[in-house]
Formats: sequence, C-alpha cells, structure tokens
Amino acid sequence: MAKRIGGSDREKVFEKVFGIRLLVSVCLLLSFAVILLRFKSPQDNYLGFGSIQGSQAKYSEPKVVKEWQLPSIVADRAAEKLNDSSYGLPRRFLPMGTATFLFVHFSTYRVAPKSFATIGLGPKALFLYSNPAFFCSWHPAKEAAPVIKTNGTFLQPVPTHVSYGKQYTGTAVYCNFDTPIGNDGSGGRLEIQVTHGTQDASGLEDVNFVAKEEGAGEFNASLYQEPYQYDHVYCGAPIYGSINAQRIREWIAYHVWFFGERTHFYLYDAGGFDEQVRAVLQPWVKLGVVIIMNIRQEARFNSHYHNQFVILNDCLFRAKSMAKWTWFFDVDEYIHRPAGSNLNEVIKRIETENFWGKRLQRVSIKQMSMDYSHCLRGSQPNSNEWGISKMVYRKTDVGEYPDRKNFVLSDSCLATGPHEPMAMSMPPGANQTHHVTKWEGELLQYYHFHGAIGKAEGEICVDLLDPDVNVTSFNNVTHQFDDALKSLVDDVMAFEHRMINQATHTS
Repeated sequence: MAKRIGGSDREKVFEKVFGIRLLVSVCLLLSFAVILLRFKSPQDNYLGFGSIQGSQAKYSEPKVVKEWQLPSIVADRAAEKLNDSSYGLPRRFLPMGTATFLFVHFSTYRVAPKSFATIGLGPKALFLYSNPAFFCSWHPAKEAAPVIKTNGTFLQPVPTHVSYGKQYTGTAVYCNFDTPIGNDGSGGRLEIQVTHGTQDASGLEDVNFVAKEEGAGEFNASLYQEPYQYDHVYCGAPIYGSINAQRIREWIAYHVWFFGERTHFYLYDAGGFDEQVRAVLQPWVKLGVVIIMNIRQEARFNSHYHNQFVILNDCLFRAKSMAKWTWFFDVDEYIHRPAGSNLNEVIKRIETENFWGKRLQRVSIKQMSMDYSHCLRGSQPNSNEWGISKMVYRKTDVGEYPDRKNFVLSDSCLATGPHEPMAMSMPPGANQTHHVTKWEGELLQYYHFHGAIGKAEGEICVDLLDPDVNVTSFNNVTHQFDDALKSLVDDVMAFEHRMINQATHTS
C-alpha cells in the first residue's frame, strides 16, 4: 500500500529536488565556462593542457620543403586490397617527411688500383631490422666503354658496441672490382646504389649517387705502394667543446718534433677550435704539416661521439695512398719512445726483433695514465710554463691492456675504431687481428692526461708537490713521479721556435 505524503513532507521533497537541480545547473555552467576557456585563442595569456604561455604561443607558417609537400608513398599495392570492398573499409597510412636518410655520404677514396672505399652513415633501425645492400658500378669516361659492376661490401661496428651509434651508424663501403679500374688513365666515375633491402616493406625508393669522379690522367698506380709521400699520417678524432689552446700548442709542437718531417696531421674540428686554437695551429698549417677539417655539420646526424667512426675512417682511407703507417690517438695523449732513439728505427726493431706473428700490421701501445691536478712544486702559477713540465705524476695501477691506442699499416687496415681496427686484410697463415698485432709497452708508450685538454684557460694545477715526493696517493690511487716528457720540453720548445720562425718567413 502506497504511503501518502503530507504537506510538510512535500515541502522537504521539493526543496531536495530544487537543490539537486540547482547543483546540476551550476555544474553545467561551470563545465560550459571551462569549455569556452579551453577554446580561447592561443594568443590569450592562459596555460592550458599541452599549451605554453600565451606570450610565446605565436602562430607561424610551417616550413614546407617542396618535394615533401606530397607524401613519398601514394600508390596502392595490389596485395593491400584497398580497392576491394569485400576486404572491408580501406584505411591508409599517409607518411609525411622523413625521419632518417637512407645513406649520408661523407667521402670516397680510391684505396687500390681495383678498389674504392666510401665512408658515411646508415640508418641504424634499417640495418637492425632489414638487409640493405650496396651495388657499385664504374662508368668509364671513354665513349662506348662498358660499365663495370660489382657488389659492394660494408663494415660497421657490431650492434652491441657503443660505437654502433644512435639514429645513424657509421658505415664503410668497399667496392672491390676483379681487375684494375680506370688504369688506362681516361677517367670515369664510381656510382653506388643503396637499397632498403628485401626485408623492408616501406616502398621508399632506393638511391643511386655518384661517389667519386676521376679526371683524365688522375689515376696513378704508384700511389698505392711504397715508397709513399710520408712515413706517417696522424688521424685525429672529432674535437668539440671548450679546448685549451695552450695544451693544443704543446701537443702539436711535441708530435711534429716526435714524428719528424715525413709526417702529416689531419685534425677534425667539430666545434672545438675557437680563434685561439686556430691561431696556435696556423703556423703548422702554413708549413703544410697540418690540415684542419671543418666537420661542424656532423651535429645534424646523430651518431656515436660526434661521428667518430666516420671521421677516423675518412682519414684512414685518405692515408692509404699517402703513408705506410697511420696513427690513432687523442690530443690529450703523448707518444713516447726511449731517449736518443729514432721512431722509424724503433718500429723496425719491433718488426724484426720483437714481433712473434706472421706479419706486423698493427702495434698496440701501452697507456701511461697521468694526473693533471697535482703538479711539481716550483712551477709558476698562471705562467707560460708547459703543462708537461708540471704534470709529472703517473698512476701505477691501471693494468696492462686498458685503453690502448694503436697505429696500423695503412694498406692493411680495412676499417678502424678509436682503440683497435675493426677489420684487417690478413696475410697467409693469419686469420685474427692478434696474429698481426704487437702489444708494445717498452719501446713505445703513450702518456694520457685525461681531462687536461678541456680545462679552461688559466692554471691547470690544483696542488703542488715537492720534487722529492716520489710515490704518493691521490684519491686512494698510487702515483709515481715520472719526468720522461718533462725532460724533453727544452728540445721541443727550441724546435717549435725554429719552425714558427720559418712559418713567419714563408710567403
């Protein structure tokens, strides 16, 4: 039986219903106000979801590259059944622009009468998940001469190694033909086709580019055998950041003195050479000893350590027609040999007396790790005194093989990283790199002043120690007094003075 509601009860119900309606109305009004605020002009000073302050949110016309105004894939494929309604409502993916390039070409060199080497960057994801390939063709300049083709082979750091890169990975491509190419001297061009591989279904077009052109009479077979123009070529890693000009001055003077006149240096500026650094290098550039490569554009292409793999191999491929030996170490490292010895004599001794392998193709040099914050007392703060005169304390517990640097026979190394070759052409009886490597720690060492090269201009030393302090400990690491480099400074400074004077009077 239904219960009847009295007058007072009706009033209570009415008040309750009215209150609910009022609450709902207020909520609706607030919601409507929020919606209006959300759709206010971005020029209004309002911070919404995913927006920025109105004073910064100014509309600007998007930049559109003409060739990208239309998507790069517009044609339907038969297997996609987009025009067959029995397969359902067709939906399309419309690509815009490009995230990575199929290949970024840096350089190509002839490295032998029948071989060319190209260095560049490949998209990391494509090499991980597809099987891109390279195809080479030589197009003679002589009319009616046939085009000669071969499959290209490529070398990269292994995917598990840090050098494999980020968005891009360094890629060395070899075009090895069966017979000498262009040896008639008529000239021609090398073309390389890069494919996405059979496992890539994107439909993006493969590319073909001219990797190198040779003019008539440019080919010279004698460039690829001894005697070379130089004994040694130095290949520097990309230099970036804030670099101490005084440290560079000392380093280049020391190593031009160390290697001798039959040596050439390639330094790669990835943003680290300011006016002061360029000024201390300019005399050596003028003398023809140093070439500075401006590679600041490398920052556009995201790979490991400022594209170190690309830069080192660009230099290696260049050196193959220039010098017997190619060296790889950094500008905070100093190569040292026994006092009174000649570098070429030391190498000859390593080859003939101390090498146990089949044929010496690589020498791996032991590190002498130095401390730069603790220096020899008696040094003058903020003076022109050379850093290697003051930094004389060597760490004694770094082990035998960490961070060794090396130099290689230029014609035998196929590709390299900063510490060791990636691949070598093996002589008969050898099939691994250690078969052609001498691990050297007595006749050659390198002194490593890690961190010193990037220290701001001014005094490098933090603490000064008395000369009679022979063994000490910094941060629980034992250090030994070592003045091997300090003892050479006077000779190097005198050499620098003569060479700078010569550069000054060179027209």
